[in-house]
Amino acid sequence: MRSLGGAYVAAARRREDLARVVRAELGDCAVFALGSGRSALTACLKAARIGEGDEVLLSSYTCLAVPTAVIAAGATPVYVDIDPDTLNVDADTTMAALTPRVRAVVVQHTLGKVAPIGPIADAARRRGILVIEDCSLAIGSRQGGRPVGALADAAIFSMELSKTLSCGWGGILVVHDAALAESMSALYAKLPEPDAWSAARDLWQTAISAWCHCPELFHRVGKYVLFLGFRIGLFRRSTPAPEYEGCISPGFLLKLGGAQAGLAARQWRDLPMVAAACEANARALRQALPALGLPTPGTPDDDEVSVAPRVSFLVGDRRDATAFFVARGIDLGEWFDGPLSPLPTSPLFNYQVARYPKAAGVAQHVVNVPCHNRMTEGDVAHVAEVLAAFVRERLGSAVHHLH
Repeated sequence: MRSLGGAYVAAARRREDLARVVRAELGDCAVFALGSGRSALTACLKAARIGEGDEVLLSSYTCLAVPTAVIAAGATPVYVDIDPDTLNVDADTTMAALTPRVRAVVVQHTLGKVAPIGPIADAARRRGILVIEDCSLAIGSRQGGRPVGALADAAIFSMELSKTLSCGWGGILVVHDAALAESMSALYAKLPEPDAWSAARDLWQTAISAWCHCPELFHRVGKYVLFLGFRIGLFRRSTPAPEYEGCISPGFLLKLGGAQAGLAARQWRDLPMVAAACEANARALRQALPALGLPTPGTPDDDEVSVAPRVSFLVGDRRDATAFFVARGIDLGEWFDGPLSPLPTSPLFNYQVARYPKAAGVAQHVVNVPCHNRMTEGDVAHVAEVLAAFVRERLGSAVHHLH
């Protein structure tokens, strides 16, 4: 039997291989593989010595995991409202929020749409503020030929099950700043490995979930298999329940396991092919949506390549829309329905919906359809047909304009 030390050496080699593949995509940078996207953000903040008494600026339209990572570092999350046409933060609003208490700003690229990172980064750097890209929902997106993840001091990527590239659970931190990379290397060397049971469970859940989410299987058997896996405890949730209250779970900061790192490296090698398929599927659906009168926030500009697993649009009655699509075999998503999703109750998150009316307005009406790389041309055509039927049969609940 291979010794525990040998297993750790093999895991380290797989993480090194993953780092080489990521650098091939993003250029010269330091790459660190961690157990989740949120732990990658926490590690980055800790390495930058950002903690108690410091504030980290975030989008008000995001997943709860992002402010959870800030809380785990000991800092306070603060938020800015979004541009409802892009689902990203507005550059002027963000720059106005760069107070002396802000030590870092996390710029999220939402569902493939590249955020206005350039002016924000310039303004932040003049104030000595760390700029971190959140590329979790935009792996493979580009602006002016440059990939997201290469546009700021650091970047985080999530490889959770719902993302464009997935190894089940996992996060990647990319660092372009030399001093921060040195500090992060020292922190990373002290992080523990995941235990063998957790690593094996995550790998099995990844494989089973990928099979279950095949379009032709999900509504027949896939969703029932997933339900059973969670019910009997074989699968784990991406966010443990205590974290919804800001309570950080033991083992929050871990290195990515060797098996997951090997799978992640294969995924990143396939990124050009995966990104091209996602972008082509999304482009086909975006061409159909405006013709049907459905507002489509986050449409890319001419110099952008937008890559995401889903395409968003707005409806008047989200519950009715969800029932309509599910009945026709399409999993209609609701990212983000909070607008901080799920909405927290703990004051640790420092979040009041009324402060962010634009994000709240979008969150009441946003839905999304899949455009991931596993979809065939027939799958995309089916989604387009159901969109057209939805507009014909549900005109009153189909169209919603925020302006």
